[in-house]
Amino acid sequence: MNKFIKVFLYLHILYSYQLFSQTKGFVFEIKDKDTNYLSDVMIYSTITKQTTYTDSTGFFILYNIPEKDTLDFITIGFTRQKLIIKNPNEKIMVALKPSVALNEVEIVYQKPSSEYSIINPLQIQTFNESYLQKAACCNLSESFETNASIDVQITDALTGIRQIQMNGLTGKYILLTKENIPYLFGIQNARGLTYLPGPFIQSIQLSKGTGAVLNGYESFSGQINTELWNPTQSDFKIYFNTYFNQNARNEYNLVINQKLSNNLYSNMMLHSSFNPLAQDMNNDGYTDIPTGKQFNIVHKYFLKSPKGLDWQWGIQAILDEQKSGQIMKNFSYPISPYVVSSSTQRYDVFSKSGWIFKNRPGHSIGLQLLYSYYNDKNTYGASPYHSLQHVVYSNLIYQGIIGTTAHSYKIGANYNYIQPQENYRYYFFYRREIITGMFTEYTFTPSQNLSLLIGNRIDYHNFYKWIYIPRVHIKLNFNNQNTTFKLSVGKSFRTPTPLAENMGLMASSRTFYFNVENITLPYWLHPEKAWTFGSNLYHTFKMFYRPANFLAEYYYTFFNRQLVTDMDTPGHVFFYTTNRAFAHSIQVECQFQPIKRLETHFSFRYTNQQTKYIYGINEVPYIPKYRGFINVVYNTKNKKWNFDFTAQYISSKRLPYTFSNPPEFQRPDYSIPYWNLLAQITYTHKGNHSETKFYIGAENLNDFKQKNPIISASNPYSPFFDASIIWASIYGRMMYGGIRYYWK
Repeated sequence: MNKFIKVFLYLHILYSYQLFSQTKGFVFEIKDKDTNYLSDVMIYSTITKQTTYTDSTGFFILYNIPEKDTLDFITIGFTRQKLIIKNPNEKIMVALKPSVALNEVEIVYQKPSSEYSIINPLQIQTFNESYLQKAACCNLSESFETNASIDVQITDALTGIRQIQMNGLTGKYILLTKENIPYLFGIQNARGLTYLPGPFIQSIQLSKGTGAVLNGYESFSGQINTELWNPTQSDFKIYFNTYFNQNARNEYNLVINQKLSNNLYSNMMLHSSFNPLAQDMNNDGYTDIPTGKQFNIVHKYFLKSPKGLDWQWGIQAILDEQKSGQIMKNFSYPISPYVVSSSTQRYDVFSKSGWIFKNRPGHSIGLQLLYSYYNDKNTYGASPYHSLQHVVYSNLIYQGIIGTTAHSYKIGANYNYIQPQENYRYYFFYRREIITGMFTEYTFTPSQNLSLLIGNRIDYHNFYKWIYIPRVHIKLNFNNQNTTFKLSVGKSFRTPTPLAENMGLMASSRTFYFNVENITLPYWLHPEKAWTFGSNLYHTFKMFYRPANFLAEYYYTFFNRQLVTDMDTPGHVFFYTTNRAFAHSIQVECQFQPIKRLETHFSFRYTNQQTKYIYGINEVPYIPKYRGFINVVYNTKNKKWNFDFTAQYISSKRLPYTFSNPPEFQRPDYSIPYWNLLAQITYTHKGNHSETKFYIGAENLNDFKQKNPIISASNPYSPFFDASIIWASIYGRMMYGGIRYYWK
C-alpha cells in the first residue's frame, strides 16, 4: 500500500509539473434560444496530436497547446469545426451547428445498437433504441432475450415471473436503477423487472462488476440503469406501440413529448396490457401463461434553466393483476382447483435536480429524491402471501475538479428508509431499515489512455451498524486507443429478502424453514457480503475492411457470507447463510460485418457458481455452465427491411434433488442442453412527418418445451406437488406482431 501511495504521489507531481499551459473551454449548441452543452465531442490538436472529449457539462481541457495550433471539433449530428488558437491560456467557447442535409448528397451514419465505453473506467455497455427493438421487448425482463451477457429464466410454471442472471449470479445481485435512482428496494425484487415497459425505455446502460459507490453498497455482479424517454433528447412528439401474440396477449404503449415553454417540457408514458386467454398446451390442467392485466403510467416534467438548473420530477403508478393455475373452464378438476393469483399496486414520486456552476467550470451539485409505495397480495392455492413496503430515498452529490479535469471528484451523502412487512402462512416479518451514508469518488485522468477511479463509502445501518465499501477501477488505452484494458475490485453488501426473492417456490407444497442465526436481524439471518474482481479486454480492428471488435472478460465473486436457498430436500426449503461461496464467469465476444449491411455477433460464456450447503459444496441450481450466443442482423439498402435472428445455446443445469420422492415424482439431477431460436422481421415506412414500423417475429422458434414441468400435477395438495423446478420454456413457440409509430 505504501508503494502504491508513493507511485500515485509521484505521478501527481509529475503531471502537475508538466501541465503549465492549459487550453480549456466549453462546447455547446444554440437550440430554440437555449444553450445546450454538448458531451462526448472529440477535440483533436493538429500539432500536438492530443485528443480529448467534452464531459457531461460540455467542458474540455488540453495541455501545452502552442500558438497557431488548430483544434478540430468533431461529433455526430453537428458540422465539423476548426479553430486556430491565438492565446493558449484563454478560455474558449465553441458553438457547433447541427448538420444540414443536402439535396444532392446524403451522408448516413448508422449508430450501432450497442456500444462499449473506452472512456469510462467502469465496464459500461450502452444499448440504444434499435437494440431494444430487436425483440418485442414487452418489459425490461424480456428485453434481454437477445443479450449476450444476461440470461432470462422463468422461476416457476404458474406465476410467469422472470429472473435474470449475470456473471453467474441471479438478478438479486444486480443493482437496478431507473435514471440513476435505485428502482428495486427490498421485497420489490421479485416482480420489479415486469414494471418497466420496453417502449418506455430510451436506452440501457449495463455495467459489469462492482459499480460506482454513489449508487449504494449493493451491485455484486453489476448494475443495469434504464433511461426513459426524455423530451429534450428525443426527436418525436408522439410514439405509439402495439403488440399482439398467439396467446392473445395485447399491449398498447403511448409516449407523448411536449414543449410547454422555452425552458419547460413534459413527458407522459402510458401502458396497458391484457392477457385474456387461458391456454394449456401440454394438457396438464394448468395455464401455461398467467391471465391478467396491467396499467402503467409515468408522467414527468423537465425544467432546463439557462442559468444552470436542470430539474425533472414526476410520478409513476402501476396496477397489475394476474391469475393462473387450474382455471381452465374446459377441464374437469377432481378436487378444489389450485389457483394462483396476484394483485399489485406501486406508486412512486420522484425528483432529480442538478445545478451547474457556470462560474466554476466542472463543478455541479445534484439531489435525487424518491418515495415508493408497494402493495402485493398473492394466493398460492390455500396459502396467502402479502407484502407491503414504504421506501424513502435521498441522495446528494457534489461533483468538481481539482485544478484540471485530470483530477475530478464526487462527494455526497444519502439516506434510505425501508419499511417492509410480509405475511406468509405462519410467518410474519416486519422491520424498519434506516441507512445513512457518505461517499467519495476520486478519478485521476492524466490522459485519454489512463484513468483511475477510487471510491469509498461508509454507511450506518440500524441493524448491521457500520458498513465500509471500497472500490477501485483502472482503465488503460493503448494501440492508438484501439485496445482498452480494465481492472476492477470492490466490496458489496445487501440485506437478503428470502420470501420475496423465492416467490416461485411458493408454487409448491414446500415448507419454509429459517435458520435462526441472530434473532435481532431481519429474517434472523446475517447479511450477504462479497468481493468481486473483474477484468476485461476490448479491441477494435478491421475485418473484411469493416469495423470489428473483440471482448474478453473474467469476473470472480467471492462471498464472505451468502444466503443459501437449499431446495435439495423435497417438500422443504431451508434458508441459512454460508461463509464459502463463489462464482467464476469467463466470456468472449466478437462483432463484425462479413458483408455490407450484415452485422454478426458471436459470444461464448463459461460459468461456475458453487456454494457450501449443509451437506457440502455443490453447484447452485438453474445456472448453465456454458452458454453460446449468435446474433445476425441484415438491413436492406433502402433501409426499409430489417431481419434479425438470434440463436442461444443453453447447457445443462443442476436441478434440485428429488430422488427421495416416489419414482413417478422424481426428476433428473441435471436438465438437458437445448437451443433457443428467436427471429424478427421489421418493415419501415417513412412519411413527411412520421415513421411507421411493422414487425412480426417468433420466440422459441424451434418449439423446445420442458416436458411434465409440474410434479404431482393431478394432486396439487399432495406433499409432492412442485411447480418450481423449471429450466426451459413451457409454452413453446410464440408468434407475435406489432406496430411502432412515430409522429415527428
